[in-house]
Amino acid sequence: MLSQFRNHLLHIILGAINVALAASSNAKLNKLERPFLLIVGMDAFRWDFIDKAHTPNFDLIIEDGVRAKHVKNVFPTKSAPNWYTIVSGLYVESHGVTNNHVYDPKIDPNGGIFIDAKCEDPRMWEAAEPIWITNQRQGGRSGLINFPFGMNVKFDKMVATYTTNKYRNDTTKEERVDRIVELFANGSINLGIIYYSAVDHACHMHGPESKEAIASVEEMDKIAGYLVKKLKEKDLYDIMNIMFVADHGQVEVNLKKAIFMNDHIDPSLYLGLKDNPMYSVFPYNVSKTDEIIEKLSNVEHLTVYTKDTMPEKFHYKHNDRIPPIMVMTDVGWVITKDRSEKKSWNGIRGSHGYSNDLPEMWPFFVATGPGFKKGIKSAEPFNSVDIYSLMCHLMQLEAAPHNGSLENVKHLLASQADTEGGPSAQYGVRLFICVLVIVIETIVLIGGILWYRRQRKSAHRLIHDVQLEGLLNNEEES
Repeated sequence: MLSQFRNHLLHIILGAINVALAASSNAKLNKLERPFLLIVGMDAFRWDFIDKAHTPNFDLIIEDGVRAKHVKNVFPTKSAPNWYTIVSGLYVESHGVTNNHVYDPKIDPNGGIFIDAKCEDPRMWEAAEPIWITNQRQGGRSGLINFPFGMNVKFDKMVATYTTNKYRNDTTKEERVDRIVELFANGSINLGIIYYSAVDHACHMHGPESKEAIASVEEMDKIAGYLVKKLKEKDLYDIMNIMFVADHGQVEVNLKKAIFMNDHIDPSLYLGLKDNPMYSVFPYNVSKTDEIIEKLSNVEHLTVYTKDTMPEKFHYKHNDRIPPIMVMTDVGWVITKDRSEKKSWNGIRGSHGYSNDLPEMWPFFVATGPGFKKGIKSAEPFNSVDIYSLMCHLMQLEAAPHNGSLENVKHLLASQADTEGGPSAQYGVRLFICVLVIVIETIVLIGGILWYRRQRKSAHRLIHDVQLEGLLNNEEES
């Protein structure tokens, strides 16, 4: 009987140790006690590139997660507007990063502003709240590696918890993974964003159907595999929600199909910003606007938009930074100021920026983790404005105002219990189970002790009765 008690006591001690170890492990992995989310941005990764290349690592990730047929991005299908939509959930006219080159006389009256990591004026970005700020306002911590759109900008005096000081392309692709994984592993962040531009560069220089473009996709596949390996080494993979996202696709262009603005309108009449295949026109004199529109309307393979004629579906009207005149070439054509600029193209063979109704402009989406279903290889498409609400849901955050909807991405999500399964939630499950085991073992032990005591009392009573009966019998015989 005593050996059984010792066994029960041993179970209780082991259970207590299990709780302590679980608590220690969780404290190491997630000091913030918040679900982990990692965003891997791959510029220009078109929705169908996985099908055109050898991607064994993405194939395994999809087996363990989801892949969307495609994502419907926002117009214009350029990098800066689309990345800021992804991280804010707002249409372009709402967040105000209207193109890769933006004219805002309040910020720079002399010309266009190129939107990259050097653009840190808060006025350019302040109309939207990016996901890393949403996370930090609610107690989280964020790390951004090489993300060139608003990375070091102050939002109400708040900046990302950890960033590379500037956008740097000299860090290797593996080093970016190593840095972000270590930040998660040491408990410094619960949200991470890393960014790669290799696919975009290859497509621009060689065309999206080239062997160089396919090689860049396969290079990104190797990075995805390296990321999974590093996360598993740190025991992070099973508790990490990972989203591989892109801003746009690319389409082949023919440099012989070129339109030169100076062939059609006097350059002294306007400020022009080129974002191939688009050209933004800001007349110096408003009285010349109709004249400029008329001349450009007669150019073949060119569509002219004004704020009045811009289709509502583009959500590209209601912002002062949107040009009064914007022209766009037909698909496959290019546009530039004059013939001298053509020499600087250096053999560009791929482009983007066309209507977001064009399938070649659509990006890909792959995700895995406790918040997502498994083995979904062709999930229904959704909109890039929905990704912000998805990120907030996975991190259990209250979203800032946005144009997206969680309803549009619910088909990607695992059950409610699994969706809430970040590290802290999984720790809570382990803790509950351990405590339950201890409670049961304690009840069993107490019950055993009480039963043993009752048995001893019964035995003592029986012995006493036998002894008493023996004494009475002896007295009667004497």
